[in-house]
Amino acid sequence: MNEKALTVFDQYNLKINSTYRIKGNYGCNVEKEKYILQEYNNSNEKMAAMKILYNYMEDKGFICDCVIENNEGNYVTISEDGYTYILKKWFNAEECNVNNEGSILAGTKKLAAFHNILRDNRELLKDVRAFHPGKNMEKVFERHNREITTIKNYIKKRKNKNFFEMSLQDIMDEYKKQAVIATDNLLKSTYASRFEEAVLMKTINHGCYNHHNILFDGEGIIMVNMSKINYAPQLQDLYDWLRKVMEKNNWNISLGNKIIEEYNKINPLNSEEYTILKIMLSYPEKFWKIINYYYNSNKAWYSEKNEEKLTQFLKQENLRHKFIENM
Repeated sequence: MNEKALTVFDQYNLKINSTYRIKGNYGCNVEKEKYILQEYNNSNEKMAAMKILYNYMEDKGFICDCVIENNEGNYVTISEDGYTYILKKWFNAEECNVNNEGSILAGTKKLAAFHNILRDNRELLKDVRAFHPGKNMEKVFERHNREITTIKNYIKKRKNKNFFEMSLQDIMDEYKKQAVIATDNLLKSTYASRFEEAVLMKTINHGCYNHHNILFDGEGIIMVNMSKINYAPQLQDLYDWLRKVMEKNNWNISLGNKIIEEYNKINPLNSEEYTILKIMLSYPEKFWKIINYYYNSNKAWYSEKNEEKLTQFLKQENLRHKFIENM
């Protein structure tokens, strides 16, 4: 972000005391409040829809990085050099500590509460056209499976394989099998009908609920960076949150059970949802990420980071399967 972005502040009715850099953006202080200016590459219509959602969440007691209108009543503002920005509320707060059990469980409760208030939004969002269906996990898994096959064939043809590639070759069939089984099980489950129902009911899925996007200010949790909001089964948020937290905590079974328990206290899962959650967790997502990153990176130099990630992944595998079996 260049300094010409600062001229965007002139298009808002704010008495700015000072500006500062924050995470590649510009922030400003206005009396007791803070705002952050972010580059934005979507429509004003999308942000107007977000404003409806922000207002509804705030009415329900949530704190979020609500977008601010400019002097013309728009949410998207154009700078002198043609870049587009939005201005949002900001806070003196810290990201969720993904290694702190209390913070993780508090984040889980917030996710469940968020899901509770946004399950059926046909009335709230009846005139909104800017939100769209999110990821269909059946299609995601099927695409990943094709990519695993492509990478498997690529490695097989490599003549001078390095240690990482030889390691992959030894386990590729096993993880392709796991991927296919998980995909088949998802196709046999009630997931497809749940996805259709979520789109029909305009069920809100956060789309990017992780420790970077929930902040703690000492009094509560603030939800930020919700630009990936979509219509999809809310179980997908729980899957993303649970998987990422468990990967960061060596698939700690006790912690995983507590996460599900805390979510259930506010938004109980039924037996079919448990089944779908277990199926999604059984898909070797981390394995796909590692090999996909390798395949799309520069092969001219050897990355020890890839080797480290694969080693760490394999160390956690028994615990991952044990957690899933005991859910």
